[in-house]
Amino acid sequence: MSNYLLWDFDGTLGWRIDGLQGRAWSSSMLEAIIHLYPENSKILIDDITPHLRYGFPWHEPDMAHTHLNSSELWWKHIRKVMSDAYMKLAFTEQQANELSVEAQNRFVDLSTWELYEDTIPVLSSLQTHGWNHIIVSNHVPELELIINHLGLGAYVEEIINSAIIGYEKPNPEIYKQALVKAAGSKNIWMIGDNIHADILGAEAAGINAILVRNADERAKNQFDHLYDLQKFLMHIE
Repeated sequence: MSNYLLWDFDGTLGWRIDGLQGRAWSSSMLEAIIHLYPENSKILIDDITPHLRYGFPWHEPDMAHTHLNSSELWWKHIRKVMSDAYMKLAFTEQQANELSVEAQNRFVDLSTWELYEDTIPVLSSLQTHGWNHIIVSNHVPELELIINHLGLGAYVEEIINSAIIGYEKPNPEIYKQALVKAAGSKNIWMIGDNIHADILGAEAAGINAILVRNADERAKNQFDHLYDLQKFLMHIE
């Protein structure tokens, strides 16, 4: 009987190389400003972040977003969110639309993503000890391209991407789809860095969960690094 691990991606297995972990969207938007309008270089990432606290599908996880059922529809929605944010920073509508396209291109630039140093060694070792890996992520439609570019695809059996299925963690529907993929498993654990989306959401769906690369007293199990997580899982029968 198989064992399955459900992995978050961004902040858990990999991250965008910008030195601003957890603010990949803000940094992509700032890079677009620096590239297209360097005269506005006084704008800081902290000026952008407050305008990105709503509008993204995962800001309303209780709602289905199945109407954003293609990459173009999904990105059209996201570009509108970014354009609105740019206009609040005093850019014209035309400039904001131009910047949102540039920010999109920068966000999905494969060269800007990397894995944590412990990701491949731990997933590989766990795989040899009978653990199968599924990624369950709130991300962009290009997530599979990013994962394959990073060499992670060889270790992953399935990718359940919110931008593809129209449900975001912690919506129980995304976890239901993961449970279907892992049907008949002896052990199933969700692993992620977000207490709400990854941990409490999984537990509400009846899945054991482990918080990594973060700390929160509400998490029943938590580890700073994947190597410590690996030691914990190796004792599960």
